[in-house]
Amino acid sequence: MEREGTRLHALDAARGLAMALVLSLHCLLSFIETPIGWAIKDRSTHVAADFAVWVGRAFLMPAFFLLAGFFSRLSVERGGLLAFARERARRVLVPLLAALVPVSMAMNALWDHGRQLAARAAVGEQVPALRASELPVTLAHLWYLYYLLVISALAVVLPRRSARAFRYLPLLAAIPVAGLLLLAGKLQLDTPLSFFIEPSITAYFAVFFAWGWLLDRDELDSYARRLPLLLGALAVLLAAIVPALLASAAPGAPARAPASALVASAMFTCLAVATFLGACGRLLARERPFFRILADSSYWTYVVHLPLAVFLQIQVASLPWPGPIKYAVIVVLTAATCLVTWRAFRLAYARYALRGQPPLRRA
Repeated sequence: MEREGTRLHALDAARGLAMALVLSLHCLLSFIETPIGWAIKDRSTHVAADFAVWVGRAFLMPAFFLLAGFFSRLSVERGGLLAFARERARRVLVPLLAALVPVSMAMNALWDHGRQLAARAAVGEQVPALRASELPVTLAHLWYLYYLLVISALAVVLPRRSARAFRYLPLLAAIPVAGLLLLAGKLQLDTPLSFFIEPSITAYFAVFFAWGWLLDRDELDSYARRLPLLLGALAVLLAAIVPALLASAAPGAPARAPASALVASAMFTCLAVATFLGACGRLLARERPFFRILADSSYWTYVVHLPLAVFLQIQVASLPWPGPIKYAVIVVLTAATCLVTWRAFRLAYARYALRGQPPLRRA
């Protein structure tokens, strides 16, 4: 992997690409056939959308937690635990507190509007909320920041250095992940919606955070070298999971998936994370301005993209356009709005910061 000082361009690309894929999958949720209580269901649905969402959910959020663990260890190595805690408060807690109420109000309003358009029964009672007066506050997609704060406490007990002895971290991570899926009986764990910290979900993502923390840069290089092998293993595992995946979506599906499918799903998730990192290491190892922009804007994009995507999904849901065209419109407009507003915010912040700087003295 190309390195510039301590910067790994492949990980920049991984962060930006993961965010772009998360945005793309969220834009796809109104087109899936499986009923999940989404704000709106488009008139054009296809099972291929369900399959794409399932595959993306298998590795994208685990990859985010892995990258968070990797960079958290570097932060602790540079400045110690106290500096890491301050950095977490500034970069995670403050944005979470600032965005929680506006995002929650927007999502609640969009869900209400979508329910009225579709004449669908309310689902709000099924969604746990933190209530202050008459204002319901829900986590929505900000659950990632909420859980990242909690899981970051692992920095106190994890070793300060990467574990170079662990040459097979994906397979080691698959053991606790398989145990958690077997305990839940599901091919994937549900997205957390409650402010109550769910132990199984916390443990699940803590595995990937610890994996990233222990990850050595040479191990990252090994994922790129083993990319063909990883891709082949993924294809075999996915073929083994598909029958259980189809059965789980059929009417009268059993409450628990077969144990073999649960273990295969755990292995698929862990190997998919390694494959994603390996593909970025092999194909995007050199700095590319486009992916650098995606990486730099990823935090802003994560916070603001979902209300935009849901708003657009509601606007086009009843239009008689082909589904792929509507989906492309949603993705392009959401991504463009995120990038433009990020650029505007960055420029405004830079101007504000310069006001407090003393004038430069002439030599």
